Amino acid sequence: MRPHLALAGLAAGLAVTTVSADTLAQPKDNALERQAATYIRFREDVAAIEAMPFTNADVTREAHRRLAAHDAADLSSGWVAYAALVAADQPGFAEALEEELKKRPNRRKGELGGVDGLMSKVAQDPAYLRNLPGADEAVRAVLAMTVQDGARITELGEAYKTQAYAMQKTAWGKAKISPSQKRLDEAATYGRSRGAPAAPVFVRAENNGVLAPALASARGEWAADWGAGADEGKMTEKNAEVVIDRILNLAARYSTNKLNPKIVEVYAQNTKSERCLSMAKLTLDQCIAATRTPYEEAFCLGEHGLKDVATCTGWVAGAGSS
Repeated sequence: MRPHLALAGLAAGLAVTTVSADTLAQPKDNALERQAATYIRFREDVAAIEAMPFTNADVTREAHRRLAAHDAADLSSGWVAYAALVAADQPGFAEALEEELKKRPNRRKGELGGVDGLMSKVAQDPAYLRNLPGADEAVRAVLAMTVQDGARITELGEAYKTQAYAMQKTAWGKAKISPSQKRLDEAATYGRSRGAPAAPVFVRAENNGVLAPALASARGEWAADWGAGADEGKMTEKNAEVVIDRILNLAARYSTNKLNPKIVEVYAQNTKSERCLSMAKLTLDQCIAATRTPYEEAFCLGEHGLKDVATCTGWVAGAGSS
C-alpha cells in the first residue's frame, strides 16, 4: 500500500493552480472538463482514503461515505471525458489535428475543408480519428492511464482486504457499530450533500488552432500519471474500439473548440462500464447491509468499493475484462 500522506501534503495536493485568466487559451465550453471532474473526484477520494491509517472505526466509516457517494452513470461518463482530455494532451494527436485543419475544401468532390471537413469525415467514419498519424500516441496514453489507475485502486482494495483480517485482532475492529441501514442512509446523505465537483483550472496551450488542456498544470489528481507504475494496457475486446472512438471524437472536438454539453452527453458514454459500476454499487450496498463490525466493512469496501470499480473501468484496456 502507498505511504500515508500527511494532512498538509493532502491539502496541498488538492489545491488548484491559480493563474490569470489572460494567460489561458479558453475553450468555448468547458462541459468536457466539468464531466471529467466527476471521475477526478473518485481519484481524490481514493487518495484521501490511502492517507488514513487504520487506527479506529472512523476510518471505514469515512471510506464508506466517500466510495458510496459516486453515481455509476456519472463515474462512467466522467472517466470517458477525462480519457478524452488525456488524448487531447498528446502532442502527436495534436499535430495530426493541425494537419487536418490545413486541408482545403474540394468543391469538385463535395469535400469540406478545415475543422468542418474533419467533423464531416468523423461523422461518416467513427474510426477516422483512430487511423490518423499520431492517434496511436493518444490511444496508448489513454490505455496506460486506464491500467495504471486500476492498479492503484486495486492496490488500495487489496490493502483494505488485508486490513480486514488484521482488524479482527483488535478490540475496535470487532466492536459492534451502528445498524447497517443507518450507515447506508448516512452514506446516501453524504453523497447528496457534496454537490457537483468544481471544474479544473488549466494553463492550456494552443497551437495553430488546436487546444491542449495541459493536465499537468492542474492539481495532482488531474495528472495522467496519477496511477503510475503499471503496464501500458491494450485493447482486447472489439467493443473497446467503440469507446476509444468516442474518446478521440471528444478529444478532437475539445481541441478544435467544437464541443457543447449535448455533444459531451452523447459521446461520453461507456455502457458496459456503467452497468458494471451499477452492479458494483448494488453489491457494495448488499455487502454493507450484512456487516456488523468495522473489519467486515473493510472487506466490503476493498472488494466492491475499490477492486470492482477498477475492473469496471479497466476492461477498455484489457484489465479484468470478461
